[in-house]
Amino acid sequence: MKRSRSPDTDQPVKRNANISQAHARTPPTLSSLTSSVSPPRLKKLKPKVDMYSSNTPANDGTNALSLAAVEAGEVKAEDPVELFSARLAAVARPLSTSLDGRRLPVKDWIDLYSRNRHENGCHFVIHQHDHPIAGPHYDLRLQFSESSSLSWAIMYGLPGNPNSRRMNRNATETRVHCLWNHLIETASRSTGSMIIWDTGEYEVLPYYAAENPPETDDSASDISNISAGMAINHQRPSESEKLKEAFQNRKIRLRLHGTRLPKDYTISLRLSTEDDDAARARPITQKRQRRRTNADFMKKTRTPSTSPSPSPDESHDQPLNAVSFNGDNYDEDAIHGGHSASDSKSELDTGARTRLTNAYPGAVNSIGSIHQRRWFITLDRTNSGFVRDGKSKTWKRKPPSSSDQDTLGFEPFYVRGPEFERSVVTGRTGNDVLVDENVEGFTPRRGWKPVLN
Repeated sequence: MKRSRSPDTDQPVKRNANISQAHARTPPTLSSLTSSVSPPRLKKLKPKVDMYSSNTPANDGTNALSLAAVEAGEVKAEDPVELFSARLAAVARPLSTSLDGRRLPVKDWIDLYSRNRHENGCHFVIHQHDHPIAGPHYDLRLQFSESSSLSWAIMYGLPGNPNSRRMNRNATETRVHCLWNHLIETASRSTGSMIIWDTGEYEVLPYYAAENPPETDDSASDISNISAGMAINHQRPSESEKLKEAFQNRKIRLRLHGTRLPKDYTISLRLSTEDDDAARARPITQKRQRRRTNADFMKKTRTPSTSPSPSPDESHDQPLNAVSFNGDNYDEDAIHGGHSASDSKSELDTGARTRLTNAYPGAVNSIGSIHQRRWFITLDRTNSGFVRDGKSKTWKRKPPSSSDQDTLGFEPFYVRGPEFERSVVTGRTGNDVLVDENVEGFTPRRGWKPVLN
């Protein structure tokens, strides 16, 4: 006998079925609609090192480090030589990519650096730095101690044409760097790309106001006394000691023995009394703090500059700290990754010490370097192997004094900028470094043009 079902018995079953169907049709509720609006929730910020990406797999402690983060001082490398040599060897292009054939193998590059890791070392490096704010420029760094290097920023690179109309260029004195910074070749979205344009050892030559100063009895006596003193001490001053003395005299005659630069390439660096006095009178101001989010910062770096880089046809280059971007002035701290308003007190204290001592952490300014002094740099044509033709009034390569010698001087060369110049160590362009480091969203500063006249 079947049991009869009443309408009251079926009603709960139907109600439960309807409720289940209603729940199935109801879309999920956003958590933000049910959460409290007061106080507002804190936004989770990514660590700073996320700004510096690297395509190297993080399978050990060395590969996990970002080269750009190490360069910016966000991460400390226990052994920078091992870190940079391993990473650059892994990304080095074949030697065939260098059209002029001038490449320094990684092993020789490390040997060059290692033999100068002492107080009398004379290592130099020229970095090409394509920065989104300051634009392309070239950093000349000269070792003066076991740990530290002088640094100048040169907007259009070193002069290479003895008959150029723009042979005299500004060289802006910047912060004292650590010696291991000579090994850097990396890229990030906030600081752009950096390649090793050339590296080697320098030699400091005597600096005279005239090309051939007249010899007098007094000068001959002075030379004899100096020679006698050297004979007594049985030693000659090292190149770094001569650099310190020339730096204090504000006149440096420098011969660079590099890989890319031609044989006997010599330049002169000079600082006028007026520029020296102006820099010494300039107060060391506290860096302006700006409240901004990481999103605002990244948006600003992706926005193309509204003011182009100075034209190479202008009479002189602008100091890098005078280059404006969206109405703001940026100094070298911004170029190399300065601190924002959200940084910790210890980081702000580090920035204050850097501005006070004009030296980055780990470097020692024992030479008296002053930030943003404007030096002038020019090609020393006579010591580079050129002679002036009296008829054409142009400079030509000096003929050899004997048949077994080569012609002195060199064919003119030009620094053409990030799109053309390659690293002397890895053979990479700046764009290659951006790709290798997985950098996205980088916008270069527009308007930079090479000096070709």
